[in-house]
Amino acid sequence: MTDHPVELRPMSYRRRPSLAILIPVCAGLVVGLACIPGCDPPPPEGKEIGNLSPDVVGEDVDGKPIRLSDYRGKVVLIDFWGTWCPPCRFMIPHEREMIETKYKDRPFVILGVAQDPADTLREFLKTNRMPWPNIVDPNRILEKQWGVHQLPTLILIDHKGVIRERWHGAPLDEISREVAKAVTAAEHP
Repeated sequence: MTDHPVELRPMSYRRRPSLAILIPVCAGLVVGLACIPGCDPPPPEGKEIGNLSPDVVGEDVDGKPIRLSDYRGKVVLIDFWGTWCPPCRFMIPHEREMIETKYKDRPFVILGVAQDPADTLREFLKTNRMPWPNIVDPNRILEKQWGVHQLPTLILIDHKGVIRERWHGAPLDEISREVAKAVTAAEHP
């Protein structure tokens, strides 16, 4: 048996990830998990799919009153959104096409509920044409009443005033399919 000298080296420590890395990663995981379908809290009582929709009331950028009930007999896509929200802005060209082309002169309307002050929305509308009514809701009163926890949130109301669908995010294919069904049903009761 031979004795070999053992070399002693200082013990190396693994570097721990800094908080600057851990905090955004953890926050991303929390947000990601919150966006998983089925993890959202249920809508407030009376605002679930299948319920007759309560009225939505607010004012546009000029203080003119807007009511969901003004659109009885039409399919209404309520869009809770904000000018600062990239997925919301992504939806605008698709919504514009629905209003100006696909459902023009048909029983369909979009009703925006913007989470912005009137001045901010007014400026936004100067460069972003949105040919549908928008309620300003900077204090998020309607958002709270409807249990909206993320933007965009879209709620489909049929021509009879019944809540048919509720989406978080922008699932364009599903929205298009359900709006088409609802508009067809409104035209052929």
